[in-house]
Amino acid sequence: MSTRRTADPREAVCIEAQVEVLRRLQFPGVVPLEGFDRQGDTVTLRLGDDLPPLGEQPPGSAAECAALGAALGRTLGEVHRAGFVHRDLRSDTILLDSGGRPLLSGFDHATQATPEARREDLRALVALLAGVLALLPATERADERRCRRRLARALRPRRHEDTFDLTSSLADLAAEFEAHAPLSTASSAGDATTNDLRSRISTKPNLPRLSTALIALVAMVAMVGILYAMSQGRESRPVLAPDGPVVVFDGQRYQVGRPGDVAVVGDWAVTDGGCDGTSTVVLLRPGTGELFAFSGWAETGELVASRLGTHLDAVDLAVVTGGCDELLVVDSVDRRIPVVVG
Repeated sequence: MSTRRTADPREAVCIEAQVEVLRRLQFPGVVPLEGFDRQGDTVTLRLGDDLPPLGEQPPGSAAECAALGAALGRTLGEVHRAGFVHRDLRSDTILLDSGGRPLLSGFDHATQATPEARREDLRALVALLAGVLALLPATERADERRCRRRLARALRPRRHEDTFDLTSSLADLAAEFEAHAPLSTASSAGDATTNDLRSRISTKPNLPRLSTALIALVAMVAMVGILYAMSQGRESRPVLAPDGPVVVFDGQRYQVGRPGDVAVVGDWAVTDGGCDGTSTVVLLRPGTGELFAFSGWAETGELVASRLGTHLDAVDLAVVTGGCDELLVVDSVDRRIPVVVG
């Protein structure tokens, strides 16, 4: 936590204006307002922003850069939805928490939103992300270079209508890049079985052509099987859309998912019967029956969603409130099936 104290009248006015803005923007992704008070001519502002700035801990890959952009775009979109613009997006005003998630700070220049001011914020964010992308460490990996080129195209000026449009694109890219990263690692490191096959091929150079081709075919089939198994085990993730459902928590509105999805908020009961006191989102995709839970709020464009399972007849979600909330999946004949979230 940092403390800012001043008796200068002009600076005090600026601090009070910043506080009024921050009081309206206390949602995930924005630096928390820990306290404010005035004693005579002296004002004191306390913020939970004693964290390293982006410049000290930049991303190391295209996937990390896209995820960072999706998170920032989401936060900036919520700032705009609340009626404000930031107007000072720099690496110094973006902080990173212990989990590497960005927090937007530096609201000294924030003002009421206008369409042009929102576009300026969007352009500033795109320029910032393009600069971060350009500073990624050099790599010899062809797949990483392809990802960086795709991300660079996504960050071209005038490509996105608003921050939520940018967030959706970056969230899609981040999920795709992250999903392919294990495959790239597997391809380079190799599965033990596949490596063993390769080693046997290399140590038997005098095999007849037919046998060599057969071994190569077996190796190829084994690799396809490995990749298929990995793809089957990979979680699908809901992606943010500008007109997706909205949930309300502590007076703030949060957008999750896509049109047609159902989202609810609760402090969910877990298998031992307790709950941790933290409310999170659960989302149902009725078209597929997929149910997703969030390890935290969806500030990264749903990148923190994990798949709970599939309920093919599910059409809605219900919540039984209490000391701990209970989640119910509602099917097409209005049956209500309890689901344990954690």
